[in-house]
Amino acid sequence: MATGLLQNQTWNVGRAAKQCAACQTDLTPGAACWAALVGWPTGDKSERSKGDRPVEHPPYERLDFCTTCWEAGKRPLPPAELFSWWRTQIVTGEKKANPFVDDSVLLDIFNRLTDRTEVLDIRLRFVLALLLMRKRLLRYEGLAELSASQKEQFAHFTPPPEVWRMQQRGQEPETLVLNPHLTTDQISEVSQQLSGILAEELL
Repeated sequence: MATGLLQNQTWNVGRAAKQCAACQTDLTPGAACWAALVGWPTGDKSERSKGDRPVEHPPYERLDFCTTCWEAGKRPLPPAELFSWWRTQIVTGEKKANPFVDDSVLLDIFNRLTDRTEVLDIRLRFVLALLLMRKRLLRYEGLAELSASQKEQFAHFTPPPEVWRMQQRGQEPETLVLNPHLTTDQISEVSQQLSGILAEELL
């Protein structure tokens, strides 16, 4: 029986690329570019292959584009989902973090995950909620009841997830966040994966 929402659920993400994902032109350190968080359907396999075995995409992948390709609309096509994007710079070797990822990017990813029900989406949104609380962009208001569909969905999990009522700064309606009872190690793991996507140290 499953004992939580996080049974060996991990994925690999790429940090800022050295080449444009569209034209393969080298991205010069310090130059402006566009970073995109791309979502892939579960189990989707790319046309690329290693030997006779197709390469399976992770649920989320970071792709970087030169400004010329991005402005020309040369962006990921279905089945990939262009989930979130932001203007940034390719960091130099001396920098450990990317200072151009701002709070609006984190809020955008958080809000786009609102209606997602996949396990990895739930854990990613919860860690984002912790980060946004730390930045005082989200405030914890209390607990809510699981909906009937959620009770059925998570009936086999022990303990069942909590529902946190949260208030986003500057927004009137509350937002609900599932707390999947992550361990400290699991929170750290998700944070590292998110840091890999954004190329910024977060938690």
